Amino acid sequence: MIFLNYHLIVINLFFSVLLLVCILFYKFIFPQKKINLLYILIFVSLLPLISLLRPGTFESGDFNIHIYRIMSFYSSLVEGHFMPSWAGQLNGTYGNPLFIFNYNFPYYFISFFHLLGISFINSMKIYLGLTFFLSGIFMYFWVFILTKNKLAAFTSGIFYIFSPYHLVDYSFRATLGELTVFTITPLIFLFLSLYINKKKFLFLVFSSFFTALLFAAHPLVAIPIFAVTVIYAVFMEIVKNSYKSIFICVLWLFLGALSSTYLWVSFIIFAQYTFPAPPQAIWFIPFVSLFYSPWLYGFLFQGHRGELALFIGYTQILVVVLSIVLLAKNKIPKNIKPQYIFWIIILSTFLFFVHPSSKPIWNIFHSLITLLATGRLLLPISLCTSVIAGYFTYSFAKSRRKKVLIYIIILFTISSTILNWGHRTLIVDINDSFLQKNLSKSTAYEGVTAYFLNTKWADINNFWFSDAPTKNLEILSGNATVVPLKRTSVQHTYIIDAKTSLEIKENTLYFPGWTLKSDNKHIYIYSAKRGVINAKLNAGLHYVELYYEDIFAYKFIKTISLILFCGIAFLLIFLSTKQLFKRNKLFF
Repeated sequence: MIFLNYHLIVINLFFSVLLLVCILFYKFIFPQKKINLLYILIFVSLLPLISLLRPGTFESGDFNIHIYRIMSFYSSLVEGHFMPSWAGQLNGTYGNPLFIFNYNFPYYFISFFHLLGISFINSMKIYLGLTFFLSGIFMYFWVFILTKNKLAAFTSGIFYIFSPYHLVDYSFRATLGELTVFTITPLIFLFLSLYINKKKFLFLVFSSFFTALLFAAHPLVAIPIFAVTVIYAVFMEIVKNSYKSIFICVLWLFLGALSSTYLWVSFIIFAQYTFPAPPQAIWFIPFVSLFYSPWLYGFLFQGHRGELALFIGYTQILVVVLSIVLLAKNKIPKNIKPQYIFWIIILSTFLFFVHPSSKPIWNIFHSLITLLATGRLLLPISLCTSVIAGYFTYSFAKSRRKKVLIYIIILFTISSTILNWGHRTLIVDINDSFLQKNLSKSTAYEGVTAYFLNTKWADINNFWFSDAPTKNLEILSGNATVVPLKRTSVQHTYIIDAKTSLEIKENTLYFPGWTLKSDNKHIYIYSAKRGVINAKLNAGLHYVELYYEDIFAYKFIKTISLILFCGIAFLLIFLSTKQLFKRNKLFF
């Protein structure tokens, strides 16, 4: 059964009007009292979350794909693997190195929710809701630090939450990594701005910590965000004439990035074993489509066949144009003019990289664009337009009439996106049990998009295993009796009574790190048809163990990354505790 969301539009409209009426009623009863804009932002941010209260899973997007992966991740955690590498339940139970290459930071939170007794589906919805909700709140606090203006901070928060690309990620794609990046990014800039203004080391450590989480959330999308962060730090220190702080500031940002090295260096370490990137041309969004959505008069961001509108946003474009006009007329306050120009230049740079004219530069980094599609640059573009909206409000809203215009722009920013406050259809018959039964088949649904999760021995025409094998260990030649003893994601044990010499096939995908032992003696394994592990055994009674352990180079980098991250975290706790102790001491 499919739950259509026509009712949801009515519900969203009802609660939106109700909230507006409550605000107007409050102003009517208490005309002299100012409404706390942060409270309004909180209530407005809750409106798109109503859709998550519906039962079922998303019909399209990555919602179910992530749940399948989280189920396998959770099983590995239960087995005692704090930083899993191998997803043993996926790919027809042949497994694949999913957690070596794929971000898994959001999976820890969702696994924790499930540990509390919440279903995987509802845990996923809670995480989607939290990241979406908190992103605007964090943006509010950051822009308030920049402008000391609540209306400017409120405007930025609204623009950030209701950015079309943000809503596409939340409502239609359910991309955990990008939504997490949306949430963490304002925190990095918030604490970086606090450090630049107050020069308290604690704030810089906070920035480093959240930079680490940024890369853990989505290493590829983190790259352009991190580049902007470093440039912003250098630029602001120069503006403040604080040249001595540039090195220490950039150093700690890089330390944060390096603490997640194991997530992206794996592409280099295992390059010779993974399936090569399929040849493909560099694809650009039609540049004109950045300015409008082609569905339902421009107010629907997803087509009837699942197509997505990747565009900047109507009020976002309006505010950027008006900002350029203000700059041209020299009507920007001097105290924010350098920062204003900075964000317009950064926005222009990202727009250039989305435009086909940037193709010669992308050709130099062809492997990067294969993974980082140009459409994903709409995330940092959303960041830029939101900050510019805050600065525009600060510069423009000097009179009551102009403030009214700002509120009209804000109201249109919210109302124009109401059709996109939830997935269009939900399938209510699907629950955790249904997904668990299809877990082993789930990888086959992904196609060759995540080609790097398979090995170079894979068959491009039959890329993944869709069905689990009837036996985990098969005798290809010879005569033997096989008794399975234990099977976890990374350890498979058997008793094999071989009457003759054997050639065996252990139905696990071959990948560096798998080791076969017979009676505690290493047995040579090799990749056979479709990359499955094969080996040969002598006649006799054998205790056979196949187990996975990260290769030394990867384990070493994993350990260094963990030590570095824990070091930053412990330093953060120490400095925060010290600061808290000082405050309590002064109080008493």
